[in-house]
Parts: sequence; C-alpha cells; structure tokens
Amino acid sequence: MENHELIDAALNQDKETFAAAFQSAIASKVTDALEVKKVEIASTLIVPEVEVGTDELETTEAEIDGSDA
Repeated sequence: MENHELIDAALNQDKETFAAAFQSAIASKVTDALEVKKVEIASTLIVPEVEVGTDELETTEAEIDGSDA
C-alpha cells in the first residue's frame, strides 16, 4: 500500500484499511533500513591490510655524502 492509501483510510476512519496500510508502510521502511545497515556492516568486514614498511625511507649517512662509514 502507498502513503496516500494510509491517509485516505485515516480520513475515512477505515480502521482495518488504515492498520493494513500502516503495517505495510512500517514494514517497508524497516526493510529498507535493514538493507542499508547490512551493506554498511558487510563493507567493514573485509578490509584490505596495508603494510607499512620503514625500510624504504631509511638512508644512511654514507649514502648521503658518498663516504664509506
């Protein structure tokens, strides 16, 4: 059911139709929110590991001035 059916049922004081429309609207919103959360959680489960090495940045004084230390 769509939102306009929910409003129409409320204005017409049709309790059964209103209840069905309300349940449908809430179920749809909850399902959408759960789907978004599921994707959010799944994206954080597999995170590639990044190796940070310090060997690449180390230089010795001999490399800088060209002398044998």
